[in-house]
Amino acid sequence: MKTVLFAAALILAAAATPAAAADDVCLMHRYVDGWGTRGDHELVISDRFGRKYLASLAGYCGDLDFSMRVGIRSLGGGAGLCVERGDRIVMRGGGAMGHDDSCWITKIVRYTPEMQAAYKAELEAKKGEHAN
Repeated sequence: MKTVLFAAALILAAAATPAAAADDVCLMHRYVDGWGTRGDHELVISDRFGRKYLASLAGYCGDLDFSMRVGIRSLGGGAGLCVERGDRIVMRGGGAMGHDDSCWITKIVRYTPEMQAAYKAELEAKKGEHAN
């Protein structure tokens, strides 16, 4: 009888917990381990566990490819738990002038292998267009 009651309690708890949205992710600030660019308005951020996230950016991010360091500043000024919409990407040592720039995160999602493959295919297609 205890097993049945316990199972029923688990089912009720699961039903009461709202499901997370597909793009509801938590890249914790303290686990950020690396980054790479996808043009001027997208940044692929990896954590120390090998997971990757795609951050869409707004504002001037033109020197992103040339930046020596990239930091993430939390929306509230303090170190929020998760990187989120409104946080700033701060670039240091980039561009010809070596000045600091920043842009804002508008969206962050998990960066899947399928997304990475599609991006690589897109780049290859563009190379093919320019070669002709």
